[in-house]
Parts: sequence; structure tokens; C-alpha cells
Amino acid sequence: MNNTRLMTKLLWMLLCVGFIASASAFPKDRLIDSLKGAYAAEGDARRRVDILLNLKDLTDSSEDEMFYARKLFDEAFAAGDAFAVGSSLGSLASYYIARPESADSLGKLLRAVEPLLEGSSMEGLPAYYRMVDMARRIQVAGTEESVRLCQDYVDSVRTSPPHTVCDEASQLFLKGIAAYKLGSAEGRMHMERGLPYWTDEAALLPKMRPTARRNFHANLITCLISVYGTTRDRDALVRTADDYLAMLDAYYLDPEVVRRRPYIPKEMSYLVCYYTMCTSPLIDRQRAGAYYDRYRRFVESSSSQDNMLLDRHWFYNISVSYYEHWGDYANAMVYNDSLILVSRPAGMSAQLADMYARRANLYERMGRYKEAGGAYREVIAVRDSLASLQYAQRVGELEVQYGLDKVERDRALLLAQKRRNLLWFIAVILAIAIVAVVYLWRNLTRIKHLEHNLRIESQRALESDRLKRDFMGSMSHEIRTPLNAINGFAELIAEGGLSKEESVEFAQIIRDNTQLFTALINDMLEVSQLDNTVAELPKMPVDICQLIRTEIERLPPKDGVEYRMDFAGPEIVVPLHRGYVTELIRELLKNAVKFTPKGSVTVACGCAGNGLLTLSVTDTGCGIDPADAERVFERFYKADPFAQGLGLGLSLCRLIARKSGGEIRLDTSYTQGARFVVTLRV
Repeated sequence: MNNTRLMTKLLWMLLCVGFIASASAFPKDRLIDSLKGAYAAEGDARRRVDILLNLKDLTDSSEDEMFYARKLFDEAFAAGDAFAVGSSLGSLASYYIARPESADSLGKLLRAVEPLLEGSSMEGLPAYYRMVDMARRIQVAGTEESVRLCQDYVDSVRTSPPHTVCDEASQLFLKGIAAYKLGSAEGRMHMERGLPYWTDEAALLPKMRPTARRNFHANLITCLISVYGTTRDRDALVRTADDYLAMLDAYYLDPEVVRRRPYIPKEMSYLVCYYTMCTSPLIDRQRAGAYYDRYRRFVESSSSQDNMLLDRHWFYNISVSYYEHWGDYANAMVYNDSLILVSRPAGMSAQLADMYARRANLYERMGRYKEAGGAYREVIAVRDSLASLQYAQRVGELEVQYGLDKVERDRALLLAQKRRNLLWFIAVILAIAIVAVVYLWRNLTRIKHLEHNLRIESQRALESDRLKRDFMGSMSHEIRTPLNAINGFAELIAEGGLSKEESVEFAQIIRDNTQLFTALINDMLEVSQLDNTVAELPKMPVDICQLIRTEIERLPPKDGVEYRMDFAGPEIVVPLHRGYVTELIRELLKNAVKFTPKGSVTVACGCAGNGLLTLSVTDTGCGIDPADAERVFERFYKADPFAQGLGLGLSLCRLIARKSGGEIRLDTSYTQGARFVVTLRV
């Protein structure tokens, strides 16, 4: 309960700082204006950095702080001034730490300054601000997220040993925070669980550079004071406070700090420690009085008039709390009245009303009930005045807002009218544009369609012309050859004078050429008929094995060529068009025999499943170039222009295969000759 009251009072004082500072603004403003003029006129880079350092300290906790902190950082970093860079780092790091979305910016900032600060009096500050960033994330997170962050951090440092004393101190501080937060997740405050880590961290402080030591110590003191207050360890509390105050005194007397930062804000560094030691229930009256006297001497020793005035306000606040805690209500009343006196010129405020309420409470504790009643009436009057002032301000604000809203509304109406007119104009233009685009698109589409059809017709005409030329060339040769043979040998027989054997031989030649001529005519007729057939060919059950055997038997014997058959079974009965399938097998066999001077011709047949029949004709002849795998199926195409025939055989085979619901292809993986594979759907 005592700790709660202490923290409540401290929070009340912190809320007063903005109000208190306003009363002392005028001397500071004059000094700031003077330094601004000096900065504008100064040409030396290092002197400009010193002036910016003073401006940054004088604008601490104001709206101008970040402006001067950024400017100081930029110029000091360019000049290589590690002390000034470290001095600006606190404001910049605090700004980024308070904004989690700027975590990347904080990391880049600390990585950029680390090489510059190494070996200087500011060494260790990057490690400190990384620690503060992590501690803040743990503190502001919800319970579950806080526990996760703590566990993740503890796991990460197990495999990441510290490189410097500041890294080690940072890890110890955060381990203490993690131990405390993980224990508190169980439902009770367990700050004492972090004490072993924080004690080890305190032992490292003398090894640090001055500024890093001050910053690490300032964070550590809040934890240690709270733990020792909870465990009621008075000796440890006193020892810790004395070490901290001695460290601060030494830091602010450091020659470089005194020379370069005469306006550095000091009071906040001392405030928590002095307030705790002056009002803690663990401290006896004599020792608390010694701390109070020490704080009073610190206030009276302030050399700056502006700092003196601000310290007086904090001094009055701590004095009221000190005397009120120890029951000396008369002195508490004196300091409270002094606080009211210096605060009243700033006008009515909630803080001033609280000061009047505190006066009434002190009168009541002193037993001066009449004065207490009068003081409470003053409190009511002040709060009524404050409420009236707030209401008046609010009414004024609303009237101004109403006027602004009215002007804004009129502007909005005018702008809306202009926009409506513009929208109508744009709509008309768009409608015209759409109509024009549609018209052009339709015309362009029609033109493209006509061009496409023209290209197709042109290609067809060229193809037809090519086929006609090929046809006429082939026909002039292929028809003339058998006709010449028939005519020549017929004349020889007609003249007579031939032996019986010669007559029989010449008659056989005439019959062979007649059959060749008939085959040419039949091929052309079959191609023409199949071209004009739209539907699939009619089918009936056929034993494909028997068809193949019959065609093999009809082949004329050829020296050095063996005819083979490879069937999946003795018979394969499937629905097919007997005539055309027979023609397909015959043409493939004729083609294989023609181009196989020696070796074998093999016909294989089998069902591949899924209603497919596979038929292949393989020879060991001259083979076909894979580049011609598709061209061989074109009409009138012959790989060997001097070979006998019109070049219609394979084209006819493809027509039959496709009309039968199948396909034919050249197996380019076979290299010992040629293999044609037919796949038919049955």
C-alpha cells in the first residue's frame, strides 16, 4: 500500500511538470533566442555543434527537442564528434523506441554510430538503447506476448555470449526483467526474482564509460529500489541509493560535461531516488532528514537561474511530500502555499485545484477544521472557476469550429457543384470516346478477320498450287512410265517373231505395269473419297491378326528380306472397317518392302488398354530422317524424288487412321530402319 501511495504521488508530480515549466519559460526563451542567433552567425563546424548541444539541452521535453536533436546528430556525425553524437542519441532513440513501427530505423541508427562511439566517453550507448527497446517491448506487451518475448530472449542469449561489458550488463538486466515477468505471469509480483541478475549488473557498472554507466545505473536503480522496498532491506536500499547519488554527482562534475553541457537537465536524474529516500517507510526520520537536506543543498547549488526555478518547483513538491509523510503538517503547509504562489500566475488548472485540495487536507490533519472548511470552499471555487473557464473555452472553441465548419460547408457545396459539372462533362466525353472506341474496335476486328481469312485463303491457294504442281509432276512421270512399258511391249508382241518364252515374259511385264497403273488410280480415288468423308468409317468385328497374315502372304518374296509377325494373341477381334484397315496395312507393308533391300519387315499388333489397338510395321531399311517425321505424311512428298510412286501411300494411311478415330506416327526413337506406329480407338 505504501509503495502504491508513493508511486501515485510521484505520478502526480510528473503530471505537473508541463504546467510548472511554463512559469519558467521566459528566461529560457531569451537564452534560446540568443543561441539561435549565434548558431546562424557561426561558421565553424565544431562551434556550431557546441551551440546545437546547448539548444538541445535547453529544449529538452519540449516540441523543439527532436528538431535540435536531429540537427545536432547530423552535424556532429559529419564532424566526427562522438560526445555530441552520444548526447543527441537519447532523444532520437527514445523517439524510435516509443514507435514500434520504427524498429528498423532504430537499428540502422545504432549500427551507424557504433564505430564512432567505440573508444570514446559515449561507448556502450548502442547496447544500452537496444536493451531499453527490448525492455519496453516486454513491458507494454500483453501477458502472453510478454511471456513469449521473455522466453525467446532467454533462449537467444544462451547461444550469444556478450562481447563487451555493456553487452553483458544489458543481458543481465533483461534476464532480471524476464525472471520477474515470467514469475508475475503466475498472478503475483515477483520482482525479487530479478535481484540476482541486477546485483551482478551493478558490479559491472564501475567498468563502464561515464555516460553508459549513468544510463545503465538509472534503469537499474528503479528496479533495485522497488525490490529492496518490497523485501524491506533497508541497508541495501540505503547503500544502493548512496552509490547512485554519488555516481550522479561525479558524472555532472566531469570536466567535459561541465564544459560542453552547462544546461544539461539534472533534476529528473535525482528526483526518483531523493523522493523515495525522503518518504520511504523503511528510512528513519534522521536518515530521511539527511537525504532531504542533501536534496535541498543540490537545489540551492544550481547555477542556472532557469534550472533553479524549475528545481524550486520540484523542491516544493518533494518538501510537501517529505513533511507530510513525517507528520510535520505546518512545514508541509508552508511549502504547499509556496507551490500555490509560484503556480498561480500560470492561471487555473487541474494541478492548481489539487494543490488547494492538499492545503485543505493539511488543515484538516492539523485539527484546524475552520481553516479546512474555508480551504475546501476555495477548492470548490477554484474547481468551479476551472470548470467555468473550461466551459467558456469549450464554447469558444465550438463557436470557432461552427464558423469554420460553415465556411468549410459552403466551400464543399461550391466544390461539389463544380465537381458535378466536371463529372457531367467527363461523362459526355467518355460516352463519345466509348462510342468511337467501339466503332473503331468493330472495324478493326472486321479488318483483322478479313485479313486472317485472306491469309488462310492465300495459304490454301499456295498449297493447292503446290499440290497441283507436285501432282502433275508425279503423274507425268508415274503414269507415263507404265504406259510406255505397256505400249512398247505390246508393239513387240504385235510384230511377232518372238519365241514363246519371250511372249510370256513380255505379257507379264504388260500385266505388272497395268497393275501398277491401276494401283496409282486406286490410290488417288481412295484419297479423294476419304477427303470427302465427314463421319467416322463404319465398323464391324474383324480379326486383325488374320488380315495381317493375309497381306503378308500376298507380299512377293524378296531375296534377303524376312517377313515376321508379332501378335499379342492368336487372334484379336475388334470392330474396324475391314476394307480401309486392309488398305492401311497393305500400304505400310508395301512401303517397308520397297525401302528394305536386306533384313526384315515385322508387323506387331496388340491391345494397349483403354479401348486402344496398337499396330506397328518395323523394317531394317534405309530409315527416315527425324526432321521428315511429319513431312512423310504429306501428299506427293517423297524423301527420295527418284523412288517409284506418287507419294500418296503414307498420306492415305494417315487419312484412314484419322477417319477410324486413331493416329499414325513415325517412331523417331527407332534407328535401325523405320517404324510406323498406328493407334486406333476400338
